[in-house]
Amino acid sequence: MPKAAIYHFTNGSDIRPIVHLKELEKLKKYANKRGYEDIDVYVDKTITKHEQDQLKELMDNIGDYDVLIMKDFYHLRKNTGICISELLNINKQGVDILTIRDGRFDFEEAPFDKELNVAIYYCGLEIVGHSVDLQYEIMELFIKTKTKWKLIDKYCDVNGNRSNANQKEQKRLIKNKNKYDVLLVQSFNSVHWRTGRFCVIRNQLELDIYSMQEDVFLPYRKEN
Repeated sequence: MPKAAIYHFTNGSDIRPIVHLKELEKLKKYANKRGYEDIDVYVDKTITKHEQDQLKELMDNIGDYDVLIMKDFYHLRKNTGICISELLNINKQGVDILTIRDGRFDFEEAPFDKELNVAIYYCGLEIVGHSVDLQYEIMELFIKTKTKWKLIDKYCDVNGNRSNANQKEQKRLIKNKNKYDVLLVQSFNSVHWRTGRFCVIRNQLELDIYSMQEDVFLPYRKEN
């Protein structure tokens, strides 16, 4: 019988424990709906990562499960790059990952041999002290030498992404999304460093994303 693990954390407050209990019930129903009856539940009563002993235990035993189910990817890691790295490691062990809010990430081989329209997005604080033109050159050279893709447009936010208001060019990119098949970034953190915000922006973009730093292709598919 397929076996599922559910992971969730709460802030440990005793004021409204019913809140996280309801979340756990939603996760169990979500698992049951997808055919999982054999379920182990891991819950941490702290939002501080280094104190989340249940998450550590889950990761030690992750190979025992067929699927990991969470509310969202933020529950795994707050930082986008670290979260995706851990997702890749979990996938390598043959474990599927499903979330109620963010759906799923399916990593695939990048379609470098296909003639696709691509947009570049660079976030200025990713590499401090390097000119935007140099970053564009690096990404354009990658497209030219490694792919059959056609560069359509370039976007850059030089004030970083610690504040949503700083990513004005990203908003323009979202408006123009129908012009492109793929978004090329230097790292997934360029889209946004916070996992929760990354998932929101990804759903707004509705584009496949390739990250040069992680060497990972993340296709976009709408959830049924």
